[in-house]
Amino acid sequence: MSLITLIFCAAAAEVCAADFWKEDVWKNQDRGFLYYPDEEKPKPKKTPFKDLKSIQSAEELKAEHAFRLATASFNPTEENVLAFQEINFFVQEKASLFTDVYRRTSWQNPQFDFSTLNPTPNFAQVSLNSSRAAQKKEDIQSLTQSWGLMYFYRSDCRFCEIQSPLIKRLQTEYGFEVLAISLDGSANLHFADALPDNGVSQLLTNGEGLARVPALFMIKSDKSQSYLVSSGVLSLEDMLSRIQTLALKSPGHSLFGGKDALTTAPNAS
Repeated sequence: MSLITLIFCAAAAEVCAADFWKEDVWKNQDRGFLYYPDEEKPKPKKTPFKDLKSIQSAEELKAEHAFRLATASFNPTEENVLAFQEINFFVQEKASLFTDVYRRTSWQNPQFDFSTLNPTPNFAQVSLNSSRAAQKKEDIQSLTQSWGLMYFYRSDCRFCEIQSPLIKRLQTEYGFEVLAISLDGSANLHFADALPDNGVSQLLTNGEGLARVPALFMIKSDKSQSYLVSSGVLSLEDMLSRIQTLALKSPGHSLFGGKDALTTAPNAS
């Protein structure tokens, strides 16, 4: 049998096998009823992952990343896991590129670099902290003339026992006038002149009352302003910093060298 004949027979057999299930069994007398050719099984479809080069937006990239992660997690085949690793590496490359360009742009545009106002080197921080401490001391001395403190406590409050001595130091060491007020009428070891609450706690909190103590308020001498300094235990330095900030600085002042954040933002009106 020639090669051409063999090829023709093989092709014919393949066609016959494909048509076996479609033909009418009564029209082919030679069809054997005990012979069944192998039915072609459909090939598994590949997961439709996008070509990363075709992604044009962050939203599209985020969606593809989530899709590949979910696919690999639910069906962790080598193909699916590799597809997730591919896009994860792609995202890391994008992030690295952004970081590099961001720092280079910051170097060339120092007006938007916060580190120029608050440098990170240790020697610079030592100098800044020293000047800030001197400024805080000066500010606190002036604030004692125009602000007073009101301290609220209860006898069943264990945190009040450790906060009361620190509040007393605001009076003895820094010169603040402190009025201690007991919410349950109890005495205070550090404030012999403590008074029972006559409703002032409701007044300072707009009728809501004090849910947590110890609580420290600062009140201006002319009663035009009042602020809650702390609720709960706070260190002496933190209380002084809060008093200084609340009394003397507007929002953004301590971050932008004394200027309001709104006036330093690009295109601010």
